[in-house]
Amino acid sequence: MRVIHFSDTHLGFQAFDVVNAEGVNAREQDVYDAFARVVDCVLDLKPDVVVHSGDFFHRPSPSNRALTFGLEQLRRICDINIPVVIIAGNHETPKTIYNSPILRAFRSLDCVVPVFGETWEQAVFGDLVVHGVPHINDNRLLFRELERMQPQPGKFNLLLLHTSLGKRFLMEEYGEQVYPEAFESKLQDFQYIALGHWHNYQQIDLHPNAWYSGSIERLSDTEVGTEKGFLVLDIDKNGSCAITFEAIRTRPWLKLDLNDCQSKTVAQLLSDMEQFRDAHTIDDAIISLNINDIKVEQTLELSNAVLRGVFPDCFQMVVKRRSFADRAFVHSIEANQFDRLDRIFAEYVRSKYSDDTATADRITDRAQRYFADTEK
Repeated sequence: MRVIHFSDTHLGFQAFDVVNAEGVNAREQDVYDAFARVVDCVLDLKPDVVVHSGDFFHRPSPSNRALTFGLEQLRRICDINIPVVIIAGNHETPKTIYNSPILRAFRSLDCVVPVFGETWEQAVFGDLVVHGVPHINDNRLLFRELERMQPQPGKFNLLLLHTSLGKRFLMEEYGEQVYPEAFESKLQDFQYIALGHWHNYQQIDLHPNAWYSGSIERLSDTEVGTEKGFLVLDIDKNGSCAITFEAIRTRPWLKLDLNDCQSKTVAQLLSDMEQFRDAHTIDDAIISLNINDIKVEQTLELSNAVLRGVFPDCFQMVVKRRSFADRAFVHSIEANQFDRLDRIFAEYVRSKYSDDTATADRITDRAQRYFADTEK
């Protein structure tokens, strides 16, 4: 029997103010494209069952586009009679009782088993039993369902969870949960634990039967350097399971950390960036550029326009400048955004006219008026 495990598709995710020719946010389209590539692989590999371990959508009330796209892609799988089991993650689980669970819409597809209520559920496919525990906001109800959860003897028991199996897998998101230690002993009774929430695929050291498949697209620079895709389980008649990771094509994301910048000239920093550019394929890539311990005057000379000139063919730059002059006050400047440019400019002017405070004051006073007019 073959099972495909994927997760954290985050349909409807958006980032950066870039739209494609159809008027769709470009990063939103990246996620749709990645999802479609996974479905292409499903149609090619023809597994017996597909499981999705949560965060199918990026929010509890996805856009019409995200919902329609998700239904269309699942229909492609249903058309070749492959069942799909999907549990709710923290992103698509409503925070209040006034919103209906969006996964309820999947009940319109005969091949899809959506698990979104505050209960443990099972779906049986011959010798395979898929157990689903969705994200549950109320810990009292969560503990009740984990207490009830039991594998079926003589079957291959696969458990779907959307959680952090250990604090190191927390994402610093609202509503996320750590799997309760009191129930960790029950995990060894399942032959495979299909985890969602953590965006990098990996096996869990303390629970070798537990795997995160990861997200299907990079959603932050914490995922730089990792491949994206899904896991394939080949289960033999004896219940042994061979697990392989299948990568898919996604938009590249590169990261460059420039440290101790205050000890270098601007020319040296630009040279470091050019060397990085020449050593990588940057066409249509996202580039995270962290400029650390930078002096005020360097900040002004390394403007976004100058940096864009070094990386003219990238899709997007995410620039963070951290000041050397005042470590307690971190200047975190992202692409197309400056943090108190008037203050940075004033410090730069005073550094240049350190012996002529009258001129420095005159220039900064005039600049303040320009900044004030711009903010109106």
